[in-house]
Amino acid sequence: MHDAPRASRGSVGLSAHGIAARPAETRLTERAVDFLSNGSADAKALIEHVCQMPGAPVVVAEAMALALFAQRPEFVRSHDGRWSLALEPRTQALRPTVAVEAVREDRSSYDASVERDELASLSYVVVDVETTGMSPWSGDRITEIAAIVVRDGVVAERFATLVNPERSIPPMITNLTQINWEMVKDAPRFRDICEQVVSVLEGHVFVAHNADFDWRFVTAEVQRATGQRLSGRRLCTVRLARRVLPQLRSRRLDSVANYYGVEILARHRAAGDAVATAHVLLRLLDEARERECRSWDDLERLLGESMAKGPRSRGELAMPRPVDKDTTA
Repeated sequence: MHDAPRASRGSVGLSAHGIAARPAETRLTERAVDFLSNGSADAKALIEHVCQMPGAPVVVAEAMALALFAQRPEFVRSHDGRWSLALEPRTQALRPTVAVEAVREDRSSYDASVERDELASLSYVVVDVETTGMSPWSGDRITEIAAIVVRDGVVAERFATLVNPERSIPPMITNLTQINWEMVKDAPRFRDICEQVVSVLEGHVFVAHNADFDWRFVTAEVQRATGQRLSGRRLCTVRLARRVLPQLRSRRLDSVANYYGVEILARHRAAGDAVATAHVLLRLLDEARERECRSWDDLERLLGESMAKGPRSRGELAMPRPVDKDTTA
């Protein structure tokens, strides 16, 4: 399902508000960010700390620093050879949470930066994936993906495709999703559509019903295909429903959609669930506005904690679990 073809954009830079792909961080870059967060340093001090190489020769340290960090946007090297963190939002992408622009408490000082942060001015990409199981780091893969772009209060773009997971589909998954091997054997592999998927996601707030699940799988597939990782703002409609619809006993997609009179045309299929979630999102944002949520900062306060959590450790993701229930909550 494609509303319109999209031009290839290649490598993606970090959007101020939305999802972007960037080189995956390593332990060395994490250590460098931590070290340089205290101030700039010359190459010798940086490499001695990051690589645990006390007494590293200056020439060797310079060469290693250039090789490790020169192509990474998080770091800058001054004319005198000192390294520091780039003074850009992308610097924060290596932190445990994705950076979120602050909105001034004093509404009388309303300016362009606040206007850019208004919920009404943001665009959203509602994502749903069907998979072979629960854990992308234990061999489970995507079998179907849909991404619905919501802009100016309406569905603006639609993308959906079956995906060849390059592994078998357990019978219990086929029973849940009705997706079998015959349906996906000739479908594109994720690496074949990865550039298009990233292009659809770029610049939008990532939204899903039970967003951690979809985010883990999409980011794992993108990293597997390109070596890059996704970063940016995320919003879970399950969490938002808990805040604005406390009267509902269940926040499963069926329950919330039924409450708003939204029809799910194909339950447990990516496109059907994503389109329904997109319409649910619009209603939930209206509910949030009734609670004086006008900016992303307001929304975070409503939810009570950051919605842009960093990736869980692979140790947490590595425990395989069977799927015998609805993973879309």
